[in-house]
Amino acid sequence: MTQFVRFVLVGILNTVWGYLLIFSFMYFLSLSPALSNALGYAIGLISSYLLNRLYTFRSKNSKRSEFSRFLVVFGLAYGANYAALRALLAVGLNPYLSQFGAGIIYVLTSYLLGKAFVFKARREADA
Repeated sequence: MTQFVRFVLVGILNTVWGYLLIFSFMYFLSLSPALSNALGYAIGLISSYLLNRLYTFRSKNSKRSEFSRFLVVFGLAYGANYAALRALLAVGLNPYLSQFGAGIIYVLTSYLLGKAFVFKARREADA
């Protein structure tokens, strides 16, 4: 299985996990949708990092600096996603198709930056 396929599988699993958390917080704990969403995404961000570290990229790098880089990449990928969404909407593309197109940009940006910047094998002196 290729690294990119593992990345996509982790993304699917993490998305399902995130929604399960969000809906559980709302249903079982009666938390607000906004708080449930924030908690679900916070936990999902951590599980995404761990799954990608251990399974997708099989990293041996320092966790602290790697997680910091992961947060930066998350922000950049989300920014690219948002910019793509705005651009696709501006040219009149259907909003649902725009979301899908922006999602593709997020996945590609996240994967490429994750591979090159976050989970790149580093020498001991670099870590």
